[in-house]
Amino acid sequence: MFKGSYHIPLTAGQHLKLVGLGDVHFDTPECDRPRLRRFIGWVQAQQKMGNHVRLAGTGDYLDFGSPSERSALPALHETTAHSLDAMHMGNLTLLWSWLKPIKSCFLGLLTGHHEYFFATKRVALEWKGKSSDAWLAHRLGCDFWGNGVSLFRLTFPHDLYLDVLAYHGSGGAQTPGGRVQKRIRVAEIVPTAHIVMTGHDNAKLAYPRSGLDYEHGVIKRYVIGTGSFQRAYLEGEDAGYAERRGLVPADLGVTVVDIQIEKRNGRWRVDYHASV
Repeated sequence: MFKGSYHIPLTAGQHLKLVGLGDVHFDTPECDRPRLRRFIGWVQAQQKMGNHVRLAGTGDYLDFGSPSERSALPALHETTAHSLDAMHMGNLTLLWSWLKPIKSCFLGLLTGHHEYFFATKRVALEWKGKSSDAWLAHRLGCDFWGNGVSLFRLTFPHDLYLDVLAYHGSGGAQTPGGRVQKRIRVAEIVPTAHIVMTGHDNAKLAYPRSGLDYEHGVIKRYVIGTGSFQRAYLEGEDAGYAERRGLVPADLGVTVVDIQIEKRNGRWRVDYHASV
């Protein structure tokens, strides 16, 4: 588990946009690259407006390779391993070049089900034996949160804070209730977390799970599906992963948590809302 804290110098009237970014699958035909380009432009526009944007990586930035593929991969000749390393490094470097203009917004990256471990020094140098997600986090200048959960606190002026639990996700629920319920179960890991965000199933959703607190009364909490850039049904093209398995298509894009601090009735408070 990663545990950390990030201070955001938020002032009254400013907005902080907290976004989980994952399930991009950048190296596949299903990736909606124009939508990803628009998202990057949106982040840049928010910054120009004077708002803060913070991104939490929730895994599966590339598609190669899955856990089953990695376990089934036999011992490879040096030349074959070099070819795979070179191919993956090329895709990874291209994704990094896309994200580079907004690198200052990333808090950290989780690993999902799809990651690659470099096999040769000829391509990876000191990254031999290490995760492609760790490489990407290093190049983006953010924390590498590993392959578990990330529990982090966003702190603001006036001793205000929000606790966030980020997790790549697991399971393949297809019904709306199932997708919400499995996130409710994740939220039980840290019942006091204000925001719980997970990906994996490509669902883009925000569901409130508010509760009572002895000191502060009603506390607003959300469970969030972080969305995806992986198209499900491609007209006139070969069927992709979701179509071949008859999975429900997901609404593409991201879920945004809009956060402000305000003074109400003489007391400073955090106000936040999730939107899809």
